[in-house]
Amino acid sequence: MKINPQYNRYSYTTEGQNTSFGTAKDINLKYIYKNRLHLLPDRIKNMITHIVEDNIDCCDSLRDLHLSVYKKLLDCKTLDEARNVFPEFREVLNLANLVQRDSANLRKIKEKIPVSDFSLFMLKERWGKLKTHNEIAQDLGLKDRSALSWFADKAQIPDLGKNYQMLLKASDEELNAQIASKTKAYNSLHYDRVVKRNRDLSKKNKALNSVISKEAWKRLPDIREALSKISSKTKGEERFSIFWQLNPEYARMYGEMKHQIAEEIRQSKK
Repeated sequence: MKINPQYNRYSYTTEGQNTSFGTAKDINLKYIYKNRLHLLPDRIKNMITHIVEDNIDCCDSLRDLHLSVYKKLLDCKTLDEARNVFPEFREVLNLANLVQRDSANLRKIKEKIPVSDFSLFMLKERWGKLKTHNEIAQDLGLKDRSALSWFADKAQIPDLGKNYQMLLKASDEELNAQIASKTKAYNSLHYDRVVKRNRDLSKKNKALNSVISKEAWKRLPDIREALSKISSKTKGEERFSIFWQLNPEYARMYGEMKHQIAEEIRQSKK
């Protein structure tokens, strides 16, 4: 079935799948505002909404914007100061008040920083500098991120979230190039596995998109009625192509309704 270019079919992606963000040049603030706003921390979400809706001239990438917004963290001298400047961190706890028993990993941390400074250090490195858990663990002399995560969870250090991290990387040209290179190398080494995964996802998404499409038709009786008039003259799948070409506004409404239903499904799974 040929589809009018103005009719953009919405393909629903389940939570467990990696979201594709396209190339770095596509991930500007306007694109994020329109398509990915729900993935952002509230402070960044509000900042981008302000920039886009007020037509503020801003050429920063999402990564640059994040670093600019959380730069003040690097000037904070105490955890209390960080919690006052950034209320989103008000639930963060001082690790020194939580860990009583000494351990090999705790001793390694003590060699680098006082335990009482751990929570502030984590906020600065993770949110203020966007370092990975592996990088921070290495800086503290820990074996890997799992050793670090135990202490971070204990102190209730909020993390960036998998999708937001991917979006940050994809918005940066250099990091996005690294992602593309690693993905290409992985796909070459695991060709059969990649093909199987894509086929499985295609079957799963096809079934889900069918559910979304049927629900969209139920909610748009005016479009159903308009299509029935063409269907009386034109049979087969060709009638859809003709219908969207003659009614670009209906195509837009149908696409938006599918998008809305997909978002409702996504929210219901949280």
